[in-house]
Amino acid sequence: MKAISIELPDEVVKLYGEKELESSVKELIVLELVRKGKLSSGKAAEILEMTKWDFMELMSSHDVPMANFPTEEIERQAKERGLI
Repeated sequence: MKAISIELPDEVVKLYGEKELESSVKELIVLELVRKGKLSSGKAAEILEMTKWDFMELMSSHDVPMANFPTEEIERQAKERGLI
């Protein structure tokens, strides 16, 4: 694993708490990678050392969709089923 360093104002670190900040930043980055489709939810759960179920709950609490289908795909499937 690679460690990186970012600078934050002391006030932010103090308000958030150093350990909690580290954990939250890692979660948010992983969630964003999942949101962008660059990382699977299974791999994300593994990186965050949590069960897939716990990761799905984390996704839900941050409004990260469980599936991200392009509009064209949804329309194609709806047409196939005679819904539109």
